[in-house]
This record gives sequence, structure tokens and C-alpha cells, in this order.
Amino acid sequence: MTSIVGLLVFGLMLLVYASAEDRSYSVELNSFDRNTNFENDDKWMDWHTLRMKKVGRNQYTLDGDFELKRNMGNEQKISLQVFTYIESAKQKGPLVMNMNKPFCQFVNEDEDTYPYLLEVSNLPVPGDCPFPKGKYTIENYQLATTFLPDDAPKGDYLLELNILDNEIPVAGIFASVTLT
Repeated sequence: MTSIVGLLVFGLMLLVYASAEDRSYSVELNSFDRNTNFENDDKWMDWHTLRMKKVGRNQYTLDGDFELKRNMGNEQKISLQVFTYIESAKQKGPLVMNMNKPFCQFVNEDEDTYPYLLEVSNLPVPGDCPFPKGKYTIENYQLATTFLPDDAPKGDYLLELNILDNEIPVAGIFASVTLT
């Protein structure tokens, strides 16, 4: 699995909320890769060693370190889009979820992921804006919540998570998942 992420991990948490053990489906992470369409992403992030790995049925962890090279204010946004996906043809289908929030607003309002990330990382306490640049470490954060309903449609999905600067994408990741 490719070693990547950055603060994009927060948005990715939204994607893996389906990882609850009591769900009637299985979640498989097929790919987790840096979006190489952005020429300047190394000015925003250093992806270092942060990885996502499967540790059990519908259970994934995040572990490693990353560096945010710039302060993140509300001029920057986190954009998450989920599409149906034809994995064999690498082709996007219709958009099924779209979230676009100012960076600080997202961090300060999140109650499902960030508070638990704080317990296993050196991430700053929410509240201040801008979010400070720096080197951060996450140690075995278990992704397990209940984002998707029990009857979520089975199939392949492509998740695009980007950081936008004044509405222009500057760094991001792609993840492909399958619900079976």
C-alpha cells in the first residue's frame, strides 16, 4: 500500500466510517494513492509514512507521520467526493456524496473523528484558526464508526479527497473501496 496522507486523514475518516463490526457488509480498501494531478502538492504536504492497513473484518488503522507545510485557514477547504466506480475500467460513475467545508470549520465541528484522533496523535486541539503547520504522528488510530446505513448499496466506490486553496485543488488522495 502506498505510504501517503497528511491532514487529509480527517476527510478519509468520513469514507471509512462503514467499518463498524456489526454491519451486514464488508468493506475492502482496494487502493489508497496520492493524487498526482497536482504539481505543487509538495509545497503543501509531505506524505512521510502515514499508512492505512486492514487489521480485521471491516477494521482499518492509520499509523505513521506526515508534515503539513503551511498553516491551514478557512481559505483552504477540505473537499470529499464519492463516486460509484467501475474498478476494472478505472471509470468514475455518478457522484453519490459531496462535502466541501472550510478547513478550520471542518476540524472544529467534527465530533466523530477528530476527538478520538487527538487521543493517539500529537495533532493540535481544535479551536484555533489557522490550523498550524507542523510534523504530526498518528499511532494506530482504529477507524470504526457507523457512517453508512446497514442497507448501503453494495459495489465499488471512488473517493476523492482534496485540499483546496481559494477553490483550487492543491493536494489530494484517491481511495477505492468495495462494499460486499
